[in-house]
Amino acid sequence: MVLTVNWKPLARRLAAGLEESGDLVSGQWSEAFESTPRHAFVPAFYRNMGGAPSVWRELGVGDGPDWLEPIYTNVSLVTRLDPRTVRQVEGGWTGVPTSSSTQPSLTARMLEALGVEPGHTVLDAGTGTGYQAALLAHRLGTAGQLTTADIDPELTASAKGRLEELGYAPVVVACDVTVHPWQQFDRVIVTCGLSRITESLRAAVAPGGRLIANVGAPLGSGLVVLDADGEGVLEGRFHPGGGSFMPARTDRSSYPRTGGDAQAAGEEGPAGVPADVFLDYHFAFLLAVHLPGVQVQYGTDDQGQAMRRLVVPGGSSSETVYPESGPAYYRETGDHGLWPAVERCWSWFVEHGQPSWDRFGLTVTPDGQRLWFETPKQVVVQV
Repeated sequence: MVLTVNWKPLARRLAAGLEESGDLVSGQWSEAFESTPRHAFVPAFYRNMGGAPSVWRELGVGDGPDWLEPIYTNVSLVTRLDPRTVRQVEGGWTGVPTSSSTQPSLTARMLEALGVEPGHTVLDAGTGTGYQAALLAHRLGTAGQLTTADIDPELTASAKGRLEELGYAPVVVACDVTVHPWQQFDRVIVTCGLSRITESLRAAVAPGGRLIANVGAPLGSGLVVLDADGEGVLEGRFHPGGGSFMPARTDRSSYPRTGGDAQAAGEEGPAGVPADVFLDYHFAFLLAVHLPGVQVQYGTDDQGQAMRRLVVPGGSSSETVYPESGPAYYRETGDHGLWPAVERCWSWFVEHGQPSWDRFGLTVTPDGQRLWFETPKQVVVQV
């Protein structure tokens, strides 16, 4: 497939666009993007045709330019739908996306921030299609320096075959990247969303090494860059560009859910948090760190009033209703105190000028992790 289409001008155009946007700043990574055939790792993808639920049209090699051209643009490409939810409908398929080829600008930002140098050992945690592994392999050049891993053996097998076609032979592992007993690496890049940095990933970073990951999944889009000291402590700031990924899976047969549909009931009270703030990426990031694993659902209640429902792992939820006239109110079920935590988070956010995520940092130790504001001395939350 690599040799049968004229992809090199498209790859050069993609790299030039990423340079112009400032996502690519070093010649080594520009050369890697120009030299790596993204289409070899995306033999098919799903295009969102709109609708509710979304209708996905599958495009493959047989669709010619309609398939090839989007691959070399700065877009994320959905490559797999949840087999439990996928249904064939007129015009394509419906289903929940579960795997994708990451937007190239996000990949570029992460690779630039990772600071890979010749001789480094690298863990690529979240193989996906294998495209990022190919970029890393091109940069490293030497077999054995790169390990790439994913929870789904089908994904790792497909990626391994594509990488071998290009002459790359990284170590490929099928496992849960968040708990696997890793050796230590100079660089760790995580391309699945984490609610927090796990102990296994912390321990995988060698002294003087670096880790970059999306922390706050599935709601938050904070992208943290952490450096390791000689005692196993990781510390660093959140990247100004941000970036989010589909949540990490702990089992190959489990897929991310968009939340339950149970009606909230129980404790009630007035709500002072505006409905639109949940769309603010920076507030959502702060909320996600305070309430690990939280999801927000948007919609209306059974009376047609605007509603925001927060669901946390374990099933507790808080439903906030925003009537067209009259004050907003919440009602929650399960462990009480969920909505008051949101109120405290919003109050802090407003009092501090609604700061962007790059004003925060994270410290990760064997005993836990701390989110801090401006300096490590100003701890916001300890988890």
